Amino acid sequence: MDFMRKAPGDKPTGPVDPDVQALDSMRRAGADPTVPHQTRHFIYIPGVRAAHDLARAVKKPGREVEIDTSARKGYWLVVVSESMLVTPDAIAALRSEFEAAAAPVGGQYDRWQVDVAG
Repeated sequence: MDFMRKAPGDKPTGPVDPDVQALDSMRRAGADPTVPHQTRHFIYIPGVRAAHDLARAVKKPGREVEIDTSARKGYWLVVVSESMLVTPDAIAALRSEFEAAAAPVGGQYDRWQVDVAG
């Protein structure tokens, strides 16, 4: 699952969107962009009650939502997993959804991961 690691010889040319960078890494790793992949999205939420409220708010058919302790003091980690076709538009839509859900309770959408092995 080292798809996020920078390839040797890659040189940054300015600010890079992390979603675009991850999608490019998926392509270089040989992931088939036409099939769904398992994704995980990480959201930090202050307080266990707010974490449970957020988990209920983002739960939809086909999504698994877990709440776990976090290394960030005072925060809980909400992990949303789902199988999806990973496209820039799909990732942007989920980022917007999770940021909007987390903001009112002082939470923060952190990042996403994808399994590229089929």
